[in-house]
Amino acid sequence: MTPVMAKLEVLAGPLGGKQIPLTTETLHIGRAQDNDIVLDDTMVSRYHAHLTYEEGEFYLIDLNTPNGTVINKKKILNQRLKPNDVIQIGKTVFRFLSERGTETGISPFSRKEIPQRERITASSPPSRMMKKPIILFLGGFGLFLLLWLTWPTFQPPKKEKAEAPITERQAIFPETQKEAFLINKEKADGFYSSGYREYMSKNYLRAWDDFKAALELYPDHRLAQIYLNKTEAAIAEEIERNYKSAFNYFQSGQYHLSIHHFRRVMTLLSKRAPPEKYCEAREDRQNDRQNNRTMAAENPDYEKYCDAKKKIEEALGYLSSHGF
Repeated sequence: MTPVMAKLEVLAGPLGGKQIPLTTETLHIGRAQDNDIVLDDTMVSRYHAHLTYEEGEFYLIDLNTPNGTVINKKKILNQRLKPNDVIQIGKTVFRFLSERGTETGISPFSRKEIPQRERITASSPPSRMMKKPIILFLGGFGLFLLLWLTWPTFQPPKKEKAEAPITERQAIFPETQKEAFLINKEKADGFYSSGYREYMSKNYLRAWDDFKAALELYPDHRLAQIYLNKTEAAIAEEIERNYKSAFNYFQSGQYHLSIHHFRRVMTLLSKRAPPEKYCEAREDRQNDRQNNRTMAAENPDYEKYCDAKKKIEEALGYLSSHGF
């Protein structure tokens, strides 16, 4: 939940007149029914945009859509929102409202005040300083001059600082750093948008590649990291589901279906496939465990990959021997 009170006011379109509170960190906008804001409009992509809250600010991210997203009559890719910004997606027009836009507090120092002057009249008493003998003034000045002349003798000698070598990072001009940062951020947003579409289409391996690319370009891309974690969880769930289905089909003699699901397991594990000849040496490792020898814990992904490979060979051998 966002700590800042904000909402979208629908000015035009199918949802005209509605006010949508922004209570979650990420709001999904598009034509597909699993979005948070569903826009029944052919000009809107199935997954069109994200409205996300990051580090105290709201951002609108267009997911590389054909018709684009417009803020204040300007097409954007990733834009920080300001109060009263007008957003157009297809035929729908929103106004972004935030509590920051209603702050009208006046600084206590905003009013100019004329300082009062002290009036000096004939009856005002003369200054006491004028009554002091001039000898006190000269004595004080002489003491200050003596201290000023002798002060350096009481200071410890200054150590000369060794000049630090200029690093490669410092040698880059700030303008160059800023330009490179913006280019990387824009490219990362593009990979994130592509990854999100692949994720929603359940093309998890492609989504994984895109989110990883986004984080390599811009390691602080918060949404890319969130959806990379979700993608990895979805891949693990898909592996387990296909693995169980493949064994059930194999045991019931439905070898074609078994081979299909085992191949799916191997494909999903392609990013974490075991080293070469790992599966061939597995029989020896299994014999070692049976002989109570000390063995390191096996990698579950490697074991599933080897199981799938072995069962595919067995199923193909059975089908070949029976003329299928």
